[in-house]
Amino acid sequence: MDGPADARLSAGRESAICNIYVDGKTRFFATVERLPKGQHFFWAPAVDEQNPEPLPFAENSKLWDSGAAIFLSCTGPTEAFELKVWLDGSTEQIKQEERRPLFAGLMKKYLDFAREQAGCGA
Repeated sequence: MDGPADARLSAGRESAICNIYVDGKTRFFATVERLPKGQHFFWAPAVDEQNPEPLPFAENSKLWDSGAAIFLSCTGPTEAFELKVWLDGSTEQIKQEERRPLFAGLMKKYLDFAREQAGCGA
């Protein structure tokens, strides 16, 4: 595993990444990134190739078979900012029909955690 002990973000610490490796390969990847208010975000073409669908609980979001991502605007205690939340993982051991529900559930929990850690809505 490679990642910080927490994901607390501020103007001075703009991102946190967690990689879980198995046999030397990344099997799970989670990141949260704090961006300046108004910064544009573009979805990677590789995401659009996965036939993504929006998550039911987030407006600017995408869910695909091996991950999910959300881009949202936040109001912090001292300033507004954008928050990019991303999950991606190996799905070799997961049945096709279980992949998107799995990542949607993980993202719901991770989004709550990321908002708290970043002070989004504080």
